[in-house]
Amino acid sequence: MPGMRSSSPPKGMHGILDHFSELKDPRVVGRCEYPLETVLVIALLGVLCGAEGWTDLELFAASKDAWLRTFLTLPIQSPREGVFRRVFSAIRPAAFEACMRSWVQSLALPLHGQVVAFDGKALRGAIARAFGRTALHQVHAWAGAQGLLLAQAAVKGAPEEGEAIRTLLEALDLEDAIVTMDAGNATQATIAAVVEAKADYVVTVKANRKALHDALRTAFDDAQIAATDAKTVFHQTQEQGHGRAEVRQVWAAPASRLGDLAGHWPGLRSIVRIDRTRVVGDGTVEQRTHYFGSSLPPRVRRLGEVIREHWEVENGLHWSLDVQMGEDRCTIRDTQGATNFALVRRIALMLIKRDEEKKKRGVKAKQKAAGWDHQYLLHLLMRGIA
Repeated sequence: MPGMRSSSPPKGMHGILDHFSELKDPRVVGRCEYPLETVLVIALLGVLCGAEGWTDLELFAASKDAWLRTFLTLPIQSPREGVFRRVFSAIRPAAFEACMRSWVQSLALPLHGQVVAFDGKALRGAIARAFGRTALHQVHAWAGAQGLLLAQAAVKGAPEEGEAIRTLLEALDLEDAIVTMDAGNATQATIAAVVEAKADYVVTVKANRKALHDALRTAFDDAQIAATDAKTVFHQTQEQGHGRAEVRQVWAAPASRLGDLAGHWPGLRSIVRIDRTRVVGDGTVEQRTHYFGSSLPPRVRRLGEVIREHWEVENGLHWSLDVQMGEDRCTIRDTQGATNFALVRRIALMLIKRDEEKKKRGVKAKQKAAGWDHQYLLHLLMRGIA
């Protein structure tokens, strides 16, 4: 977007836009009423204030018209929903994502010893209505401790996640980080890619990996005996809140307990079993058992912490996108438009998550505050500067 800036956006926005300066305007030169920068700025500001689609962005632009004109180039009329739809449907998602990744890298602190959770998510409302097929699917690399989406990749569905994860592992600097993944990606090829990236791993194992899962069940067949084994360590926690009580029992042992399958994955050093017993408000008891393999040593407390942090990708990213930002309600029918708008939503979420001024407030409350208070909206933008 070189040469198109004829106004002076707020400092925070300026810092973000620098990383999108190489994004090519897909429209015909000389026939664009609204500069690409203007469209991108309004879209991000609108989503920060709660916009969930093109019509919302039109309403936001109209309601904030006088304020937006203080720093954006705008013709007589504020942009209609068709402007946003056409622009975001024309931008190449790969180029847009590359710009986002550049921006995130400017914010990220070293990942040594931190958990990077790889997990997939469906945008269920994005294209299902239009095409009657499975929803748009994306793979995320989420650094929960920093509240940063390091990268994302669009895939056709869950079976293609492994290949996308391997591509992201090659692209990201994850040396000494701890990569976590669910059971669907517990393949030897993906684990080898983690090791090649010089990272550690903690990966869920379910019945879809029958041989390994059976070996893990056998290794921890008698939990009480395992707890007294000198080579097996045990830890238990009890928590109560949100109308439920939960007991978590964690066992960790050397991978040698697997016998012939001890070398099933490259670098496999420890195995883990977690029993979760949850009592909800009506007295219902729920019990679950989970198994994991890891390249970390069998230090039970640390492994338990890492496993819990992996689930932060569901609470800190996916739940926030769906429940608080309405992603599953968004029915954008164009694949590229849906992909690009989802990326704007993720940029906005990262800015909100990084805010400490109203840290006790949820995402939706912060969006309302941003819509009511221009100074707080600009404050959120400043979260995007290293």
